[in-house]
Amino acid sequence: MVRNLVLIFALLCVLTPTTDSAVMWWEEETCMKPGGILVLHEKDWWETALQLETGSQLMRLSKLAGGGMMIVRKEKRTRGEGEMIVWILDDDGDMDADHPQGDGDSDCYIADYGCDGIVDRMVDYIDSDGDNVPDEMDIRYFVNGELRRSWFGNDLDGDGLMWDTADYEYTANFFRSDPYGANEIYMNKYNPHNNTWLPISECPFSFYDIDNDGESEAVVRFSAAPLTFSSETDPDYANSQRRYQGEYDAGMERMGVVNVRYSFDIDGLSSKENPLHYEMGFTMTGASPYEFPGMIREQPLRRSPKKTVCIPYDLARQVSDTYHAEQTGFTWREFEDYGLRIGHPARPEYDRRWEGVFWTWKRRILHNTGGPVQDWNVRREFLGSPSDRREIYYSPVDHRLHLKGASEGWLLVGRIGNLEPLAEVRMFDTTDDGYFDRWEYFSTDSPLPYRTANVSDVKNRDFGDDWKAMQAFYTYEALPESIRLNKKLIEEMKSICAAPVPDRIKQAFKDDISPDERRYLLDIVREIQYQGFRKEIRVLERELMDAIPDKEPRSTPGIMENSTKVWNLSVLISKFDTAYANGDFAEAIEQVQAIRTLINSF
Repeated sequence: MVRNLVLIFALLCVLTPTTDSAVMWWEEETCMKPGGILVLHEKDWWETALQLETGSQLMRLSKLAGGGMMIVRKEKRTRGEGEMIVWILDDDGDMDADHPQGDGDSDCYIADYGCDGIVDRMVDYIDSDGDNVPDEMDIRYFVNGELRRSWFGNDLDGDGLMWDTADYEYTANFFRSDPYGANEIYMNKYNPHNNTWLPISECPFSFYDIDNDGESEAVVRFSAAPLTFSSETDPDYANSQRRYQGEYDAGMERMGVVNVRYSFDIDGLSSKENPLHYEMGFTMTGASPYEFPGMIREQPLRRSPKKTVCIPYDLARQVSDTYHAEQTGFTWREFEDYGLRIGHPARPEYDRRWEGVFWTWKRRILHNTGGPVQDWNVRREFLGSPSDRREIYYSPVDHRLHLKGASEGWLLVGRIGNLEPLAEVRMFDTTDDGYFDRWEYFSTDSPLPYRTANVSDVKNRDFGDDWKAMQAFYTYEALPESIRLNKKLIEEMKSICAAPVPDRIKQAFKDDISPDERRYLLDIVREIQYQGFRKEIRVLERELMDAIPDKEPRSTPGIMENSTKVWNLSVLISKFDTAYANGDFAEAIEQVQAIRTLINSF
């Protein structure tokens, strides 16, 4: 008789159990009504629960076949007003009857904010291998008792860490969750019409520990949205809570990957001391259907629906490498923005995002980019035509890695130590050959560039998508050499005339910064010295020319000699300008040395 009642109850539920196992008691207890409805006021313990004092609890043994222990308690909310009823189910049967409390490996927590009998959240831990360490984690969000969506966590590095929660929901602080090492999170939307999950929003966020040091060196985020969404009226659909937590609509029948963010730690400094050390990232928009082999994941220990949808972890990077992008943004984090605190709360001066580095909402708009966004001291490069490869090249002009095919780019310089801007650099490919050939340098006090570099026949170095070769070259060859030449050129220019460097820049050198960040500061100092040096040397050139007597030089050998020397100075200055514009700092150093020798001869 009891068995028949259990079967009838299971049929009334929207659960979809596997064919080779019975419905577990904890599934039946939390069985949703059609439409994903879950309420508590129908439970036989509900009236007793309402009478509990805050902080107290009662224990119940499930009356279902094979039923285990449950706790119902009343708690004060920590992130909102009032109290909540929390229902805890001991899924794996290891609760101590003498000291009953839930654990974080296989138990399920259901929260009712306001104690109105309507479920608001469910946090479910899944221990797949029985080692008392959680392997997966669900955070389900209900609206008016109706399931709308869920965050899923997949622990891949065995540390049992996935989501940081408070009041049985994600705290929105993933720094305190687990973006470190190998890990994966993703969101699914609930379809109440057929009791299934579908991909939406961040599906997935995948973190990759490439060198097995316990830290992440690459991160991928797919933005899932209906292929019919409007980039004009709903440009950030995948990141809109109104969408992923709103009601299900027919447009969700056909979901796509509409934005991919793909970031790297290039200098190899990611470590426990310097976590999340990403410098380079791609942001790509497109309209690829969310259809991948192996994307249907079935977890027998998950409450219904058991099948989630997410591209396999090992496939996400491969797809990112070949994603058909309609537009691509390339981002390089050069330095922090003093006025923007978006990093780990424990290290506010560090300012590195757990999501990697990604695009902006200014100038060239890429839909579903998300945020938060740093605009100052972040280099942007834009490729507006379709591509299915992410190719990188190194330019000896500015000693940097660039996105091959990008037609334009910009870098806002400033907000270092205070909120003051310093400069802007703009880059262009004027010949449409896939490489930058024009750089424009602006100071904040003039709408005109103080220097423009038009460079032809540049010996760029192509890396394609060979990230390993690119990383080795940039980190161990290009970056150290750029730092060395920067320092030498700065000292050579200062030996003739020293321009004042803002104190905030001097102070920034003393902070805990990477070689790449140090090179960026040296670039700023070098440009300051260049402007001062070039102005002073041109003033000296004019003064020396004006000092030559305006009379017949043939009768006065000294006039001819000085005239030649002054002209030689003019030639050297032009050669210096050309070498500097070309990024040939070794040649520029030689020209400065020659200029100094010539000046001393007057």
